[in-house]
Parts: sequence; structure tokens; C-alpha cells
Amino acid sequence: MPSGGASFVCIDRVILPVPDAKAAAEWYINEFEFRIGRRGSKEIDLRIQDGETLLTLTEHSGNQRYQPLIHLDASGHVPCFNFYCHWDDLHSGWLRSRNISVTSTMQTDHMNVCEMIDPYGNVTGICHEKSNSLFYTPAPGPVPPMFHRILAVFLPVIDLESSIRWYVDMLGFELVNHWGQGADLKIGRGETIVTMIVMDEELHRQALLRLNGQAYYSLQTPSIHDAYRQLSQLGVPAGSCREQDGVNRFHICSPEGLIIRISEKELIQIVST
Repeated sequence: MPSGGASFVCIDRVILPVPDAKAAAEWYINEFEFRIGRRGSKEIDLRIQDGETLLTLTEHSGNQRYQPLIHLDASGHVPCFNFYCHWDDLHSGWLRSRNISVTSTMQTDHMNVCEMIDPYGNVTGICHEKSNSLFYTPAPGPVPPMFHRILAVFLPVIDLESSIRWYVDMLGFELVNHWGQGADLKIGRGETIVTMIVMDEELHRQALLRLNGQAYYSLQTPSIHDAYRQLSQLGVPAGSCREQDGVNRFHICSPEGLIIRISEKELIQIVST
């Protein structure tokens, strides 16, 4: 990690807005066998098998109108994040039999991908990595679960080289793959990667409008106060630090306007039910 940058352990959460966190948690548990990791007043964390990154269902607050998390770019098939699926057919037929909307499967040399829409209008990706992929992991058993973990969080960027430098120098990310129109980066020893996708200014503007100023992933730091101080000294715009349901957090903004949540590892007992 470059000296001066903040230290982050991993992507600890991807965040989905829902109108009712309890009802949404029941749907994800019933359909995909996710498990409750933590219950908060407005958020519920779900564990995806043995994956490190949690799926956080968060209710909108106050008089805000509910707005689901949709594509960063629909024409380019870019969701905000995707699930890792060990089944090469992505179980799309089974999903449709459950009245779950999925797109047609796209196949490349390294992966098969599609997108799923939950009952609340949220769009998430599903990805099967082939054995020749840099991010392939073998199935844990003869009958793997539908979803194994969160594979990647996607970031819309205009200037790829400048974005890579900022995330590496300011946040301590590590560049692991660069293909010209995008790049993959790691965070500490975390299993979930960040994938940057280059967009023109208009597509990027539309992506930020769809996000409505909300963060859709969270970086975990071992010390929230050290991270806040380091980022402030580096001139990274940061909101106020606050505690919610046992988790300390604040938000920062990238130079291109993307909101990122920063969370400290919670000190409360994790519930396993």
C-alpha cells in the first residue's frame, strides 16, 4: 500500500435499498438460503454462504421516495455488483420458474453473466467464472449453492488512469488487471474485487443520478478514527462519522462523484440463525 493512503481490510458490505428490510430478508433467505448476520433498526445484514462480504438490506428513511438500485449502464449490462455462481447455466431456468426476472445469458471466453431483478426492482448481476478466469474459484462441493459470494463491485469511471491512481494512492487499492476499457483492483486481502468500467460523461452522469447520492458498497477499516483522519489529511471529502446499530461509519466522495461508505468492524455479537 502506498504510504499516506488509508488502510482498508476488504469490502465488507454491498448495500441494497428496500422498502421493508424484514420482508426483503425473508425473500432472500427463502429463495437463496442466505442467513441473518445482523439485525439493525433500519438494516439487516445477510450472509451469503461462507462469503466474506455481506448483503445489507437498508430501508429508506424519512420522507424519501423508495428508489431501487438499478443498472449503472443498462445497455452495457453493468450492475452495481454481482453474485458468484458456480453453475455455468446461472440457474436462469430455475430462477424464471420461481417468477424471478432474469436477462438472457451473455457468454465470453472467461465468464457467463446475466442480471436478476428482485421483487423490489433492484438489479444485481450473476456471474459464472470459467476455469481460465483470473477470478475463478472451484466449487466447495459436488452440489454448490446457487450463490457462493459477492464477486465484484462495479465502479463507473470517466478517466480510468486518474481513477486508478486515486483509488490506489488514497484508498490503498491494488491494481491486478487492466484491459484498456476497465480495470480490476483488490482491497487488502478481501475476496470481493472492484471492477472499474469506463463510461462517457453522459453515461457516467446518468449512473450517478440512478444512485441518488447513495453508497452501494462499504469499505471496512480496522480503525474508523485513523481512517477519517488520514483521508481528511489527504483532502478526501468526508461526511461526519456516526454510529448506527453498533457500527461506526462515515461516507467519502471520489473525485468523479461516487459515494463510498467507510465502516469499522462492528464490536457487537453476530447473530447466526
